[in-house]
Amino acid sequence: MGDRGGSRSRDRDTKRKDSRSRSRKKDSRSRSRSKSAEARPKRPDDYGVDTMKITDDDAAFILGKGGKTKEKIARVSNAEIELFERDLVLEIRGSKKERRRAKKYAEGVMAQRTGPVTVNEDYDDGDLTMLRVPQEAVGFVTGRAGNFLRTIEEEWGTLMFFVEVESSRSRSKEYEKLAIFGNVKARRGAELKVLSAVETKVPGYFDKIRDDVVPRDRGADHGDGSWGTDTMTFQDDELSYALGKQGGTRKKIERSSGAIVQYVGQDFADTTDPTVSCRIEAGCRPSC
Repeated sequence: MGDRGGSRSRDRDTKRKDSRSRSRKKDSRSRSRSKSAEARPKRPDDYGVDTMKITDDDAAFILGKGGKTKEKIARVSNAEIELFERDLVLEIRGSKKERRRAKKYAEGVMAQRTGPVTVNEDYDDGDLTMLRVPQEAVGFVTGRAGNFLRTIEEEWGTLMFFVEVESSRSRSKEYEKLAIFGNVKARRGAELKVLSAVETKVPGYFDKIRDDVVPRDRGADHGDGSWGTDTMTFQDDELSYALGKQGGTRKKIERSSGAIVQYVGQDFADTTDPTVSCRIEAGCRPSC
């Protein structure tokens, strides 16, 4: 009798423990769902879905190696993109501006399959920088199989390709136009990286276009209007010291200041980030 009583008692204890365990699991799942709902960003009022019918060849271009091109378009446009390969349909979800940009980027990527991309004035949606690249530096900037451009895109979160401008009647053999898409900081970082590469092939080129490049997008950060670029010229012995071993000093200045720091030939370009309250000027003089 004593054993049976003890057994029933243990059974009741086990059932109570199981019940409490199930209750805790339910509470945990409930909290998890609640947190997930809170973490999900609120959709804009003009959120919608657009679709594009594409060809099999286009699908391969949009997808890219390992799906990287599709991911890049989504990242730069801030839209959600789904490629239905069986139906050959590209679905784009997001705000009106995000969808418009994603469609534009997708069309630009697909156009590269058959030749140069042609752009017009409608292409600039507040997300475009056009940079002239000397013909003799185009191959160097592009890299083997486009690898150098892809590296810059990955570093700065941009989309980049060479284009022809619709308004130009005759194509200049002296320069090629490089389109850089992304937010203002990403575009400037990518632009300076390209100019640094160009300067190694065509020394003195930056001086020719300085007045076009430096004031570009000044105050265009949609914040407090403090976005801008400063430059400083170095002597040969100063440049190697300021650059540091394998660019280590430059990277330190960039991390500490929150600004984009790039050396173009013998010029130091310091692009201020409006989110940083203490600004580091060229030459590392902090002014708060």
